[in-house]
Amino acid sequence: MTTIAFFLALGAAAAWAVGMTLAKPAVRWVDPLSYTAVRWIVGAALAAAYGLVTNAFSFPGWGALGYAALAGLLDAAVGGLFYALSIQRTSAHEATTLSSTAPLWGVAASVLFLAEPARWSAFVAAGLAVAGAFLLVHEPRRAARRRLTGPAFALLTGALWGIAETVPTKLALARGISPALLLLVFSITAVAGTSGLAPFLRSRIPRKMTRTGLLYAAASSAAGAFPGWVLWLLALERAPASLVSPVRGSTLLFAFAYSVVFLRERPRRESFVGAGLVFAGILVITLLT
Repeated sequence: MTTIAFFLALGAAAAWAVGMTLAKPAVRWVDPLSYTAVRWIVGAALAAAYGLVTNAFSFPGWGALGYAALAGLLDAAVGGLFYALSIQRTSAHEATTLSSTAPLWGVAASVLFLAEPARWSAFVAAGLAVAGAFLLVHEPRRAARRRLTGPAFALLTGALWGIAETVPTKLALARGISPALLLLVFSITAVAGTSGLAPFLRSRIPRKMTRTGLLYAAASSAAGAFPGWVLWLLALERAPASLVSPVRGSTLLFAFAYSVVFLRERPRRESFVGAGLVFAGILVITLLT
């Protein structure tokens, strides 16, 4: 993996962590469905502007567009909704931790579906990231009492993000789609997918919209999701998905720090050990590949 690919993936992780952390105050003021839709309406507008400025809109073929749409449906519409539901039900550092199991799924998916070589260092790095994630969340004394829905939604989020960020995005890029067009199709599909789910979920997720919530949702996209995806796609253009996926695990470190500094959360000592394991995974993928 090249140095530039590593730092692009690291930058993507730092940006995504901003959006993930902003989701915590956002869902206090806006319901998860509205949050997800607004987030990607802003994302679509930013992607359109990015494409026009870079003159990056050319037709790459229906296959590339289809893969971009699939990524948007899995990652942003379904995965984004699961994440918003998870962070409503548990702390920010727990939700971001469990959703950061994405590297495990990303490495496995790239090996299974993209026929990339099964490098032992990539699996060790992904495994360390996952071990650190579970150590961060594990609380034996409260295990019998804690609600499982929040952690369960976060784990599902991690699986969807890990698969979507590697397989369909890499296949779309391989078929010649520009990052700007991929992001535009991705965002439009996310909005359409969320709108399609709304009639079935509104009875369980009542509408709640305030100006504060909408501002947080817009900031989550402008400062987190959009720049994160631009950097991620540029990294994927330069390195195999199985190598950059473990670097994505550093999202956990950034989100962990943001939740402590900005949300005033107070993690346990074990949480810091878990963060250290994730950092060890990043070192493995950086130094041994």
